[in-house]
Amino acid sequence: MLTDRYPYLFDPVHAAREAAAATFRATGSIRARVEGLAAAGLLDPTDVRGLAVTRWQLAHADALTDLAFIVQELGTFPLRSAGGFDDVVEAARTGRSVVAFALTEPEAGSDVRALTTRATPDGAGYRLTGVKHFISNAPDADRATVFARLDTGEGRDTIACFLVEDPPATPQKVAGHSIGRFDFVDTPARLVSTKGLGLAFGTLERCRPSVGVAAMGMAKRAFDETLRHVQTRRQFGAPLSAMPVVQARLADMALELEAGTLTALHACWRRDTAPPGARTGYESAIGKVTATEAAQRVIDAAVQLHGGLGVEEDSVVQQLYRDIRPLRIYEGATDVLKTVIAARWLEGS
Repeated sequence: MLTDRYPYLFDPVHAAREAAAATFRATGSIRARVEGLAAAGLLDPTDVRGLAVTRWQLAHADALTDLAFIVQELGTFPLRSAGGFDDVVEAARTGRSVVAFALTEPEAGSDVRALTTRATPDGAGYRLTGVKHFISNAPDADRATVFARLDTGEGRDTIACFLVEDPPATPQKVAGHSIGRFDFVDTPARLVSTKGLGLAFGTLERCRPSVGVAAMGMAKRAFDETLRHVQTRRQFGAPLSAMPVVQARLADMALELEAGTLTALHACWRRDTAPPGARTGYESAIGKVTATEAAQRVIDAAVQLHGGLGVEEDSVVQQLYRDIRPLRIYEGATDVLKTVIAARWLEGS
């Protein structure tokens, strides 16, 4: 338990939440998992450290359940921040609605300001036209928080936030994930806020540190599986764990786990304790990059130590290898976040 191992970073409420997440198990569709998470009380609003301990436990057990959990947060946080959508937020919190977060476009991934999806007024509402892709939980979503350009008059536009009911989704084939695209063609939408860019960045800044902690949950599962394997698998008349080269790999994995976990948790703590209005993008970038890159290395080592068993289709570490890779891309790709980190020092602050 993270709250036992690093008690100085947490409050009692975090320990209770982590204990609930540690016993949670679910299978089936994203919707079934969301309903289960709601029944377990895990979709109630929490701070970033609450997201982190929940994600660590869920990701350790099952990456798809972790995805179901965090996308509900991504989809509803802009609505909670803007206000006026209590009914939608409550439906998501109680598992009656799956809400997607639709930001990424074919030509606008990390470059959010390059969005081309456009909103046009239509009486009391709006209509959206454009494409969003690689949207987590899209195939199961009955609502989507969507970011699109809106003409504010005199030839000027802004990125605004909208809510779309029953978004038109098409599944995309990404192993181990529920991913899809939305093709909007004069699709009805409700305006959430004209300050969409701030809502998008605020949501990512809140959730991004927890990505690193989820990655560490996956890495710890790979480490646990590997410990069992090397202690029971015998080669040359002794367990694999007796070999110095194997012990060295295990030590490297443990070092990566400790460093990645602490860095990611520090970013979560920093977000929670920052003064109102303070930006913590630098710490979030450091936490996500350090942890997700470390997790990739740990899981790669786990596959290597499993040998041929590590690439069998029903192998746990094989699935973890596939699950961990997207975390180095979504909510800020490693290479893009490195520019955020460098900019902090180049600006002299």
